[in-house]
Amino acid sequence: MTGFERIFHIGIDDVDSPSGGCTTHLALLMLKELMKYGVTLVDYPNLVRLNPGVPWKTRGNGAVALRLTSSMELDKIYEIVRSVFEKYVRDYENPKHQPCLLIMKGDINHRIALLAKKALYDIVPTDLALKALRGTSHILTCFNGDRGIVGALGAVGNTMTSEDYTFELIAYRKTENLGRERCVDKDSVIEMDQKYKGNTVLNYDPVEDRVLITPRGPDPVLLGIRGEDPSILVKAYKTVKLCEEADFAGIFRTNQHTDPHIKSVETICEAHPYMCLRLRGTVSTKPFRDVGGHVFFKVCDDNCCIDVGVYEPTKWFRKYAELLIPGDVVEVQGCVRPPSSTHGMTLNLEKLHVIWLKPMVVYENPFCPVCGKRLTSAGKGKGFKCRNCGFKSRDMARKTRIIERGLSEGWYQPPYTAFKHVMKPLERVGREKREFYYRPIEAVFVV
Repeated sequence: MTGFERIFHIGIDDVDSPSGGCTTHLALLMLKELMKYGVTLVDYPNLVRLNPGVPWKTRGNGAVALRLTSSMELDKIYEIVRSVFEKYVRDYENPKHQPCLLIMKGDINHRIALLAKKALYDIVPTDLALKALRGTSHILTCFNGDRGIVGALGAVGNTMTSEDYTFELIAYRKTENLGRERCVDKDSVIEMDQKYKGNTVLNYDPVEDRVLITPRGPDPVLLGIRGEDPSILVKAYKTVKLCEEADFAGIFRTNQHTDPHIKSVETICEAHPYMCLRLRGTVSTKPFRDVGGHVFFKVCDDNCCIDVGVYEPTKWFRKYAELLIPGDVVEVQGCVRPPSSTHGMTLNLEKLHVIWLKPMVVYENPFCPVCGKRLTSAGKGKGFKCRNCGFKSRDMARKTRIIERGLSEGWYQPPYTAFKHVMKPLERVGREKREFYYRPIEAVFVV
């Protein structure tokens, strides 16, 4: 970056609509316009998934940030992207959504970074987000309200320069194909999944026999391939056979599949509605299956308790929860739903870590040494007797046996079809990345 160039961060959020539209799609349209003016992108477009527990989230609750350098002034950058943003918002207007566009000049300060981090796992009031922007060089514009400022600031403030990240290659549909069933060859997706296993994430669920790279909504996304390295994603994309032509494709750097939404807490007492967390406690009730096939149990620590829900869409994941017994020590992680008239505050289980299993012990009478039948009690303090042959003894004692639980200590996760964008598969443990440096990025768009 020369002395005449400045760094700019452009954040957008709450653009998605039930009728279509996509924040990532808009971001790349804005980038195409900016590139006409010779700006230098210093990072891949950042796709930042925010707290998936908030009640007003968009489909994937993703916000996007563009980070670039230019010798232009802030108001000129704003003028370039404003018309693209406003047209897109008008095309997919939704009274329930409050899209915002935020452009900041200069480095991200500590205050904004902290608030952006909080937006990953908790509720951030809009007035607090607006307060954090005071004293910074920025332009903000919103429609229908200002709730989108939290996501826009969250995208700008979460730079992912010292946290784990992945990449996603997203291909978009041509306008004439919108509304039709997506046409991606399933066999080629399975082939791609096998060929690039370990370098890509959640392409296909073999248990449910379901392709995971194609969405189902009205948005313009044709497919999205997630993984560890942009060059591998390009190769994987070219392996997939499309029976409809993509309009264009681009690569994002993202916090997807890194568990960015999970905050570890010291005590269950810290949990509150809409927060996403990981907590440790002891199972205090026997799990039970409720109407609809959902499984519930309670976890407590020394001070507080919380209900844990394992829902029907997680399929066989529920059986692990049902094998727990009171006294087991576990870590549970997920997002908290508020209490209602039918249930208490409940953590919606995403992953289960069994730390210690309470031994399940049964006491059994000994066998008769004469005929081999099981002995019965002869009365309190009188030992045992055999009803078959009449043998009696005061010297024999009951024996203990440990019952096999069908569960072992370790981590458990649901089927891939039940994964949220942010959830980290156990297969990614050990592949975490911890640093990223800004540099000119030339290969964002894939041809």
